[in-house]
Amino acid sequence: MLDPVSHPVNVPFEFPGFLLNRHSVRVFNEAYFRRIPKEGRTRRIHAEKFLFPLDAIHNWNRMYGRKGVFQFQCIVPPTDGKRAISSLMYEILGAKGASFLAVLKYMDRRGLGMLSFPMPGFSLALDFPCSPETRQLIERLQDIVLAYGGRIYLAKDACLSHTQFEAMYPEVERFKTVLRRVDPHGLMQSDMSRRLNLSAR
Repeated sequence: MLDPVSHPVNVPFEFPGFLLNRHSVRVFNEAYFRRIPKEGRTRRIHAEKFLFPLDAIHNWNRMYGRKGVFQFQCIVPPTDGKRAISSLMYEILGAKGASFLAVLKYMDRRGLGMLSFPMPGFSLALDFPCSPETRQLIERLQDIVLAYGGRIYLAKDACLSHTQFEAMYPEVERFKTVLRRVDPHGLMQSDMSRRLNLSAR
């Protein structure tokens, strides 16, 4: 078995906010696309390196500067997956957005939890530098995902409305029933639970 990354690269300081933009991302993407590893484009790597590529970079979040980053991840059904992903990409292109990291995966089964994210379809994950324009872009991306019958990954969400959330997660009322039973006084709350109208009270 191949070994995982044993000596991660460290980002020692926060990058200036202006450094990460659509022009620098375009240059990086072009260089990365033309890069051919010595093992070739088709090669075997350790599972941890494949599944957790950011573990190779300590403090990777510093690349986004002090303003931070919005993480956006969605999944759309396979029937219109190509059209849905294209619509998301065209929306980002039209907004002149730039994502330093993009990950596309295919999932083939539903999760077991009432609010599980996985379902059959294509999952797209993107990172955007934090700005008011980014929040507006993500809100439009969420509308596209909903229109194609998809959903947003709650663990990375910071923008979803409670109406969008309820449309994406059909078992939410069942979850609330359980929540009211185990927490009748609504003690377990967070900013996210209040935004998504998930509190027991």
